Amino acid sequence: MSSVTEILLSPGEILYQQGDPNDCGFIVASGEIILHTDLAGQRVDIERRGAGSIVGELSILTGQPRTVTVEAVTDCQVFRVSADQILNRFEKLDPVLRACVETSISFTGTFSEQANNKGSTVPFAPSTLRDADNLIEEFKFETDLIKAIENKEFFLVYQPIVEIAGGGIVGFEALMRWIHPTRGFVPPDRFIASAEAMGSIGDLTNLALMEACAALARMKQQSGAPEGLYASINISGEDITRPNFTDFLTHVLDLNDLEPSDIKLEVTETALIDDFETADKNLNRLRGLGCGISVDDFGTGYSNLAYLKSLPLTTLKIDRAFAGDAHANPVSRGIVRLLLALGKELGVDIIAEGLETVEDVETLRDLGCHFAQGFFYHKPMPEQELNNLLSGKPPQRDAA
Repeated sequence: MSSVTEILLSPGEILYQQGDPNDCGFIVASGEIILHTDLAGQRVDIERRGAGSIVGELSILTGQPRTVTVEAVTDCQVFRVSADQILNRFEKLDPVLRACVETSISFTGTFSEQANNKGSTVPFAPSTLRDADNLIEEFKFETDLIKAIENKEFFLVYQPIVEIAGGGIVGFEALMRWIHPTRGFVPPDRFIASAEAMGSIGDLTNLALMEACAALARMKQQSGAPEGLYASINISGEDITRPNFTDFLTHVLDLNDLEPSDIKLEVTETALIDDFETADKNLNRLRGLGCGISVDDFGTGYSNLAYLKSLPLTTLKIDRAFAGDAHANPVSRGIVRLLLALGKELGVDIIAEGLETVEDVETLRDLGCHFAQGFFYHKPMPEQELNNLLSGKPPQRDAA
């Protein structure tokens, strides 16, 4: 039987009676209904409703019989929705929102009962927050994240990007790190996801831009810095559409006496797809300033090649899942070969990520890839170690 059934009512017909079981809810498509109840043998009209209203949902959520009678005032078209479908949708709500609804329902019943009975015993209400321990832990984590931003606990490390042919450094990727006072090292995927959900990702991006640009300016001033050294800085989909983001970026570049061409803005493939039109518009504006635009982890998202022809991309980064697997896996090797050909056709640079072995490097070099980053060359390192590297001093191999 379908979970949705059409019901037609004439004026005066009853949809359901007070006290009936709660096996379904109803959505009014057209017409008008009235809700009324019986109090001490007297009918009391509660409320009139029209198209777009839902009735019967409360008794499903409380598990109690119908609390009112519903009667058609005019000709009505009503859709019956099964209790299972309503409950399934309810289960998919954000857990905090769901708990708000359940707590409100429970409190309404308790309030009425206590007001009528005037009992001296205060009932203890069970928690309606499901998976409470995990949710509370997430709230604690988010609170720690906010404090970490305020206390400047986040810092950057830098992983060089090299030219495969000679291993010379052409740029670096700025990577955010967080060492919590009690949690210890917090993986970037963990805190970035929370920051995006909280709306705090812009604060982290601003920090990354300021720190990375300042570091790049210092590196460019020292002897031994390669010509054209650039910083690759990660931004989120939220940053692309953030008001005044371009103005802030321009301000940071001016403060550090850098040109827009000195940086590349890295954004993930999935972030571009979420709101393609807006991303296209804003990325074109950033590209118009002269910034490079790089797509990170390419090939792991939607891989919709159609959008590549219009986005102002300057670089594609082949994800380590393919680049680091190409020497042993013919399928990955074929995908890398395809992406390299695509990059050549589009006139963009290709950077292979996650190269860790000689075999990785030789395979990518033989396939025609010119740029790479990975542990084979250099791990992420503090600014001073990268300065030493650029000036000819070897970095610490156990860098962060």
